[in-house]
Amino acid sequence: MNAVQLLGDEMFGWSDLDGTRGPGPVRGPGLAALLPVVSGRTLVVGPHDLDLLDALPSADLTVLVRGLPDAEALAARYAHRSGVRVCCGGPEKLAGTSPYDSIVALAGLDRLASAEGTQLSWGEAFDLLVSVLRPGGRLLLSAENPSGLHRLLASPLPRADSDWAALGEYDDTRPAGPARLQARLTASGLRIDGAWAVFPSHLAPTALIGVELLADPALTGFLQAALSDQSVLDGGGGGTRGPAAEGHGPVPAAPMLADPARLVGSAVRNGIAVELAPAWVLLGERPPDLESGSDPTHRVWTEQAGAVPAAILGQHGRLRQVRRDPAGGWRFDDGAAVPSGRTVEDLVVAASLRRDLPAVRALLTTWQSGAVAGVPADAVVVTPDGTWHGLTEGTEPVLRRLASRLIDVGLADLWPAGELTTMLTAMAGREPGPAVDDGGAAVEGWRELLTDRERLARELAEARALRDWYEGALTERDDELRRLRGIVSLLHGKPTVRAGRLLLAGARTARRTVRSAVRRLRPTN
Repeated sequence: MNAVQLLGDEMFGWSDLDGTRGPGPVRGPGLAALLPVVSGRTLVVGPHDLDLLDALPSADLTVLVRGLPDAEALAARYAHRSGVRVCCGGPEKLAGTSPYDSIVALAGLDRLASAEGTQLSWGEAFDLLVSVLRPGGRLLLSAENPSGLHRLLASPLPRADSDWAALGEYDDTRPAGPARLQARLTASGLRIDGAWAVFPSHLAPTALIGVELLADPALTGFLQAALSDQSVLDGGGGGTRGPAAEGHGPVPAAPMLADPARLVGSAVRNGIAVELAPAWVLLGERPPDLESGSDPTHRVWTEQAGAVPAAILGQHGRLRQVRRDPAGGWRFDDGAAVPSGRTVEDLVVAASLRRDLPAVRALLTTWQSGAVAGVPADAVVVTPDGTWHGLTEGTEPVLRRLASRLIDVGLADLWPAGELTTMLTAMAGREPGPAVDDGGAAVEGWRELLTDRERLARELAEARALRDWYEGALTERDDELRRLRGIVSLLHGKPTVRAGRLLLAGARTARRTVRSAVRRLRPTN
């Protein structure tokens, strides 16, 4: 077993890896896909999941944690690897050590300081890491966004034990926003070789999208479909604190304030997805110092530039990467082109807002008569040349899902209440089935729940008003009927009415007598 190297200021009863006193380690196969850019003598700081540490290709690895139980567990796990050193203590003890070729800080810089030592600010911790990065070395850094969607949509939660010294957005040394973060790295002498916005959680991201990809307006539909995919959103179970799950940190403990899929789609549509991302991951390189005689072969970045993906997506149990096509555009790692254009859902909603129902009918008919009829509308991209691309597989009735979206947007008044799915089916040219109650938008958060409650309250008020009108009309007719019956009854008892009835009876008798006389007098043959 490798001995733990104690640096001082160790926390003897503290663990960041078990997730019982904080959010747990950073984790996820998406982050592991970035690790091939790491090489040489490598330093890993902060709580990282064991799968991430196993994925590091470096044979000379140093891991720094602040809790002694974590250090002992790591030393036992890597006892068979002679090139792994486990250190325990405060990060300020790294000053003056031999420089590293690569530094990995995907857990951020907020959980480096020990309670037994100096409480470093974000800027002090960053400067410390840069000081031990050799010329030509790489820094893989993650920074949480205090104003990211994961915080804006989360219910208020109590502070965890690991938040004893976290200043968060009140730390004036922390760069605010992705542009200032990149400027901070540049000011420290680092060249930015990659920048990604991560979704849906800074702890367990399933989607890492390059800022260049997010800035391409032609990919709005693809980005909306990718980031709104439920498999992507469900994979980020580290956004809220709750009970630990199999030693991999907490899982969501409460519903979100709003459906994240709608907010992410809106952020992409309005070009602010980078600013609202839960975190950013940056890859910085310190330029080689050729005058000092450093080995130029130590960093041959130009030969490995293509190894950095423009996007990493974890969808339905598989990992897909997107890279820039030298000929223009973007391609998946399997060679397929990334489609440009907008989603069918966006096109239908836009046409409905214009009250252009013929366009809605044309979109629905083309969609449901083609090869992507079973793919949800928010996962089908229509390119400018009219090609339809399905980006996922259908898992539920697609027309009812679109109906829920139209209700959520506030367009249900264009169709009869409760029959939106039936009407969409008819407009798509399909045989309508039994009428179903659309039931409103799917409840994915408190905002949707409140919207549904207000809609149901409004429908109930309308139903009560209609019931009151029917009851008033029925009461008025009953009163009129009783009045007419009274008049008839009153007329039946007057002398004039009795005389008239006697006269009519006499006339009927006389007519019958005349008819009998005529029949007797008529000659018979």
